[in-house]
Amino acid sequence: MQRILTTDDLRETKQHGQPDFPIQYYLDDTRDFYNSQVDWHWHNEFEIVAVSEGVVDCHVGQESFRLKAGEAVFINSRVLHQFTAKDYGIMPNIVFSPEFIAPEQTVIYDKFIAPIEKSTMEYLVFKNTCEWHNRVLELLSTLFYEISVDGFNELKVRNILSEAWVIILEQVRHTLRENNCVNDANSSGNSVKLMIQYIGAHYMEEISLNDIAASVNISKNTAMRYFAANIGVSPVDYLIKYRIGISCKMLRETSDKISHIAGCVGYENTSYFCRLFRKYVGVSPKKYREQSGY
Repeated sequence: MQRILTTDDLRETKQHGQPDFPIQYYLDDTRDFYNSQVDWHWHNEFEIVAVSEGVVDCHVGQESFRLKAGEAVFINSRVLHQFTAKDYGIMPNIVFSPEFIAPEQTVIYDKFIAPIEKSTMEYLVFKNTCEWHNRVLELLSTLFYEISVDGFNELKVRNILSEAWVIILEQVRHTLRENNCVNDANSSGNSVKLMIQYIGAHYMEEISLNDIAASVNISKNTAMRYFAANIGVSPVDYLIKYRIGISCKMLRETSDKISHIAGCVGYENTSYFCRLFRKYVGVSPKKYREQSGY
């Protein structure tokens, strides 16, 4: 069974592509993952996921939606996401660094990459509903084919992705401008990293939104805005998902009692922990452990 390996803050640890060509193609089958579920994770790279067969339920930040064959989604940098399938889903996908298109501190990056990367836009779905969606889907189909061939043409891959990127940017640029979505990534991004570190060090304690915000000397509202802008979830929701992720790992890898695991992730009330677990995972902790084969 495949698993997404992450750090304690759910950042994926795998390197995608090579330093001089930071893009990687994958052809994932949800049946290769435990319970047909690609676990919660995030990464600094962009990701574009298509569905070629089956149906996939996508959970991105606080939103959930369904992709059918022939549809795709773009997921922004540093946004938590998860994929599940009741039956199965075949997902050709690419994970690529923003620098694959253009390095930071260049005119191309500032004009074409930063408006999306540094925005509050978490994801963008492509369906066969309009001309520009169809054009992006056509380019993605060509891109997935080209990059899957042994000895593929690196320049052709970059050019196809760049063409798709320009179409996407042209369609969302006015929305980003109207909503004033572009953030000061230096201040908000660094604050979020520090708050995530705080959560990673204190998740087993009884901490609140006030505590998380106070760890970087900002208000609760500012903490919520920074989290939404950078990783697409609220601080409290991130804390819950972080705790659930740790508890899933403990259920898979240890024989500890559920009450003990609940306490280890900050929940003294086992019944409340079980309700939260079922809400976020879909089954009880006991059932999850049984299904994992422990």
